[in-house]
Amino acid sequence: MQSSFKVILTREEEDIKRDKRLFEAEGFRVVELPLIKTVSLPAELPTQDYDYVVFQSQKAVKYFLERWKISPKAKVIAVGEKTAELLRKLGYEVFKVPEKQSVEGLIETFKNLPKGGVLIPKSKIGKRELLDFLQRSGFKVYELDLYTTEPIIYPKEEFIAKLGEGDFILFYSPSAVSAFFANLQKHKVALKDISLRFVAVGETTKVTLTSEGVKEVLTPEKPSTEAVIKLLKSLA
Repeated sequence: MQSSFKVILTREEEDIKRDKRLFEAEGFRVVELPLIKTVSLPAELPTQDYDYVVFQSQKAVKYFLERWKISPKAKVIAVGEKTAELLRKLGYEVFKVPEKQSVEGLIETFKNLPKGGVLIPKSKIGKRELLDFLQRSGFKVYELDLYTTEPIIYPKEEFIAKLGEGDFILFYSPSAVSAFFANLQKHKVALKDISLRFVAVGETTKVTLTSEGVKEVLTPEKPSTEAVIKLLKSLA
């Protein structure tokens, strides 16, 4: 029965609170282990006009719109339906949502768009594949580092105890994966001694886990909590 499954959630605390209700409604038991926290950074909006603005997460939307409005001339591109839904809720028209909800999907989208200026509100530690592609392809790129993600390091006893409470551990971002392994390294705990099944939400997160030596990584069909729940229920 899926109700016997215990799921460790590793996102930020506010995200865990939201996801916890969804898991518990389906009968899962939730272990809260936030491994990352977001820190806002000072930033200045470029004075140049931009033709596109790309939001790769709801967090990027939040930190941008807390300070500025989106130029009415810009076409809004959102990675993922959740991000697009938030933008629409806030009154903005979304020009495109890539079918593949990833950097690869964004690259495919821009291959078919006219050249212009692209504003990218993002995390300071975000990957650069999209930016590099756009610059090579003749787009003018405006990076806007609005926030960064810092790891949370736990006391050894608390960390080990939390891991012992779960059957599955979920990761939504490479930064949470990095924080997990930072805790393992600090407390001298070997990966082979962790009796958990790993779930990655998103291909980049999966790649990060496998690069750290995790041999089996479960991945839902779509990068969403609802898809994770569907996946875990199928294993019951």
